Amino acid sequence: MIIMPMAFYLITTGEYYGRKVDETAPDFTLRDTQNQPHSLAEHKGKFTFLYFGYLNCNEVCHNQVGVMFNINHQTDNSDLDFIFVTMDPKRDSNSMLNDYFNQFGQNFYALTAESMAQIQKVASLYKAYFFADGGTNLGKDYEISHPGNIFLIDPNGQIRLVYQNTYLRYDKVIEDLNKLRSKSLKNDTEKPQSHSKESL
Repeated sequence: MIIMPMAFYLITTGEYYGRKVDETAPDFTLRDTQNQPHSLAEHKGKFTFLYFGYLNCNEVCHNQVGVMFNINHQTDNSDLDFIFVTMDPKRDSNSMLNDYFNQFGQNFYALTAESMAQIQKVASLYKAYFFADGGTNLGKDYEISHPGNIFLIDPNGQIRLVYQNTYLRYDKVIEDLNKLRSKSLKNDTEKPQSHSKESL
């Protein structure tokens, strides 16, 4: 797999392990492993890790899933969801995706589509462009070149951090997550409370 550079988001560094951004996460609808439509909007109210990968990936995609697994089990996961979007619907069947992700937890979701082109349209919304080596003439064995980015979306649907490292430290990601949790809690407590007028 070729790791492609990504320089499309305005970033600041230093405060977080991930690269800081502040953009609305584009909504999209694909289908789950039960062939039901599933949209990103369904995850509003949760911190959501979104990543694009494929099961035949040699190493990086599985490492990233492992990082997500550790995050899910090493911190409070009541406010966490994980969305894996396969870039390879031709080979990643519903049953394979279902079997692979069921072992990680109820808050792991695998999404797919009828064709790679449909997934590419979604990935392009996140500037996470990918392509299959060999173009359109794909045999049984091929690799997919992709940036390997993981997007951390907050409960309000904003992309807050992008992780571009090939090998991530889950403890550092949890530190980022806890910082965002604290800021989210602080913002909620600072919101002005509405008071209804007392009846005379």
